[in-house]
Amino acid sequence: MVFTSIPQNYRNNVDWILGAYTDAGVTFPNGFQKDAIQNAVGARPTKNWKNWRCDISLIENDRGRYVVVEDSGTVGLTGNNTPAEQINELMAEGKVLPPEERLSRFTSMFNSGGNTTGGGLFGAGKSVYSVASKTYTYYYDSLREDGMYVSNVNKGGQVNSIAYEGSEAKKYIKENTGLDEKKTVGTRIIIEKPKDELVESITSGELVPLIQESWWLIIERLPAGSAITVNNVPITVPDDIKKTRRAYELQKPESYSQGYKVKHFGLYVFEDGGNIWSGLSYYRKGMKIGEIDIKDIPKDVEGKFWGYVEVDELWEDELSDIEDKVHFGVSKGKKHTNTYQNLKNYCNNKFHENMVKWGFIKDNKTEDKKLKDELQSIAEELQDLFDNLEFENLGTGPQKPDFDVRWQDIRYPVAETEKVTSGDEIAFSVRIKNSYTTDKKFDYKILVVDPENRSVLHQIDAGEITVKANTVHRMDKIHTVTKKNSKQYAENRIVLSVKVIGSGKEKTKVLPYFFDIDKPDTSRETVGLTLHECLFPVQGSRRVNFGEAVRKVCWKIENKRNHTLNYRLNVSIHKANASDKTCPKIVDVLSLTGIIPPFEDQITHYLDEIVFDKDTYEPYLSEGTLELRARLIANEDDPIYEKGDKITSYHFKIFLNMDEKNGKRESFRIELSKSKNNFERSWRTPGNDRKITINIEHPAYNSVADYPDFRHDYLREQMLKQYVLLYLDEGKYDIFGDGFIGLEPQEAADKVLQKVESVYYESLK
Repeated sequence: MVFTSIPQNYRNNVDWILGAYTDAGVTFPNGFQKDAIQNAVGARPTKNWKNWRCDISLIENDRGRYVVVEDSGTVGLTGNNTPAEQINELMAEGKVLPPEERLSRFTSMFNSGGNTTGGGLFGAGKSVYSVASKTYTYYYDSLREDGMYVSNVNKGGQVNSIAYEGSEAKKYIKENTGLDEKKTVGTRIIIEKPKDELVESITSGELVPLIQESWWLIIERLPAGSAITVNNVPITVPDDIKKTRRAYELQKPESYSQGYKVKHFGLYVFEDGGNIWSGLSYYRKGMKIGEIDIKDIPKDVEGKFWGYVEVDELWEDELSDIEDKVHFGVSKGKKHTNTYQNLKNYCNNKFHENMVKWGFIKDNKTEDKKLKDELQSIAEELQDLFDNLEFENLGTGPQKPDFDVRWQDIRYPVAETEKVTSGDEIAFSVRIKNSYTTDKKFDYKILVVDPENRSVLHQIDAGEITVKANTVHRMDKIHTVTKKNSKQYAENRIVLSVKVIGSGKEKTKVLPYFFDIDKPDTSRETVGLTLHECLFPVQGSRRVNFGEAVRKVCWKIENKRNHTLNYRLNVSIHKANASDKTCPKIVDVLSLTGIIPPFEDQITHYLDEIVFDKDTYEPYLSEGTLELRARLIANEDDPIYEKGDKITSYHFKIFLNMDEKNGKRESFRIELSKSKNNFERSWRTPGNDRKITINIEHPAYNSVADYPDFRHDYLREQMLKQYVLLYLDEGKYDIFGDGFIGLEPQEAADKVLQKVESVYYESLK
């Protein structure tokens, strides 16, 4: 039996490119010019542009109308004149045609032309020539660098078995197209009965700006005698693309990160909107590929800027791996790669830097830095005050909890949303872990609370339980939402309160739901990262000497969202020096991944020890402050973060060969929040990652923000209040007087308020 190739529909095989252009959001003429010129770019014998040309022309004669694409200063269709049947056999066997077999590669489908100096990857050029013809027919001829002249035709997927050579080739072209043979070294494609939209783009001049935007980098670099032309008119770079006072150009190549180097970057803002191009695009081998996703574009700049970026060859090679088949962007699903993310991050950083420099973005970092410095000064003043008042030290650093409380297996009626309606059920479990060495009794309450006024709307459950030492107790609960137990058209919160009977220590957890309303947007942090445990050589001190180690290091990650968190945790140690803003990295410590369900938290596995050996650290410092830096990164796309996005971080100071600073100086850190819709002026986070947060978008702050003296007093009062409440949160009740634990709620509240007022009074003396 004789085998033959399976029957194929050639037109369907090449029409894929039309869909690819549509998917990329570009017109056929735009796709045509890019693929056609790219073929000519890639046919150069070297990277040199001397005497190189690519001409696109519309020709009419007694044989008909043709669109002709002709390159010169190239190598032509070199290689053996192999019969088409033999080429098919080789391809059927899975064999690859060598790059030098340009004639065979051009004759066959799904092979690039063998170019090494251009951006071609997929052999799309031949497809575009076919679909550019109403009859799917194009002729081609080539005067090769070896002096041989060849010609052939692709007529709806049918070719002459062997290309014509010499005089027969000239005769074939003349008889079928009415054109004389090609007289310069290179290749010519003659498209029969070209599509109307392609013809119109040439006659109207529409094709010219498309070529300019795609190829201006190459046009700008072409020497005299070289050109891209349309109907024999050379294409030039528009005069005004860079004529604006808001312009930035990278002066020399720079590295973005290990293995990623940028060669050229330009950004231009036209405040009058006079730019002919827009967006920030990346170019590969001089050809525009696609636009970069730029975040946080100022309103005054929208539609009024353009820019470009070129990277080195190694990075270009990686970009080609994720490029779509028609060179108009990144393939679907490939934007999460490090290759693209690094490009996006570099461009976004450069864009933001220049927006700040040009005044389109307020330099919030500088203003926030000034404000944080003021807050730090207030913090030090307050901590001295608390010391003078002989309050117990809150302490610094991580403290392993005596008991732990958390939600588990939370199930809302609809996945990925906390919106509910009457009759819906919210299922959840409560987990209480007793880390004490003895059995403990716990008092617990599960309440529905109105967060607006903190009133109790409903009690789901309450009771007293005994949890054995170093064991976990679990309770499964279901809350059915009704108008009687919840506030309609509002946020409600299921609040879990667990107290250790006899000690006064209490922990709470909150589970929100939204009754017949959508969850409002909030800028509050949704993922928390803290150092959970870290044992130093000397208890109560964060000093380590050369040769010593910290042990049993782990972190706590809290997923305070209704989305699964897929994360990567990277940990490193840096030199912390105020005079060196770069805080150079000394060593990578850890990199791990994990998954945390919604509203749950996770303690990472212990890192057994981090040794501070002399050989590693002494080149950076013999004594001083180090920072143990943990950085939480999204490991997969989710509704809030893209893969590779930084989620949050946690920095922890370690003192090498020196005693640490006064404990009260670092008993908490300060953060700023811009939460417009949050009624709280300030809040606190107790525990390992102890901090006080000031809401600088609150109307109360805005009313004093422009008056330094009033602002200082306001910040001081807010911080003092939260500092006192930290003592309450962490069960350090001595400052509130004897018998505080046994007080009724109203009495306890009065005691706390009195303490806040008395401390404030003392601070003014």
